[in-house]
Amino acid sequence: MNKASFSARVVAFLIDIILVALITSLVTFAIPTSKNVVKLYQEQTEIIDQYTNGKIDTYTYVSQLIDLNYDLTKQTSLFSIISIFVAILYFCVLPFYYNGQTIGKKWLRIKIQKKDHSKLTMNDLVIRSSLIDFIFLHILTTALVLIAAKDVYLWGSTILESIQYLFVIISVFMIAFSKPKDGLHDKLVKTEVVRVNNTVKELEEAKCEN
Repeated sequence: MNKASFSARVVAFLIDIILVALITSLVTFAIPTSKNVVKLYQEQTEIIDQYTNGKIDTYTYVSQLIDLNYDLTKQTSLFSIISIFVAILYFCVLPFYYNGQTIGKKWLRIKIQKKDHSKLTMNDLVIRSSLIDFIFLHILTTALVLIAAKDVYLWGSTILESIQYLFVIISVFMIAFSKPKDGLHDKLVKTEVVRVNNTVKELEEAKCEN
């Protein structure tokens, strides 16, 4: 069975991210926005206007914006929790029951499978998705904003985001340029992403190799 191409994996991932964002938006649409959140958004707009019009310097602008973003993140933590829940359902539960496929992977005719062709478990998908689909990052940053002081949250979230993006960048280069076309998350969980539109000849060759 042939490995999925880099372009197919990227397009499938983009489709999945858009769908998760859309589903999350639809779910959270019914939740009323608190007055505090509305006030914070208004203050954010005012600060941006003041900076644009030259009424405050860059240092003041950045400092106030960081404080407001922290307050907004804290006030909207419920939305973050819902987003995490939707992501787990989409990236872990859905492919577990759907032959290793999300909707994006289904459309691109690719799927996740174990390298040894054993059954893909929920643990495999949870670990894999937590590492590459930002689920673990969102869980940790949401926990930090709820229980930690502002400075701890700002430093902690910055470090965690840097580690996450470094992990993703390394995985992208591995998928794009290495012969196995496996990212770090695939290496750790011993999975691979393969095409599912094999020809009869390809299936016969795979059987011979096994």
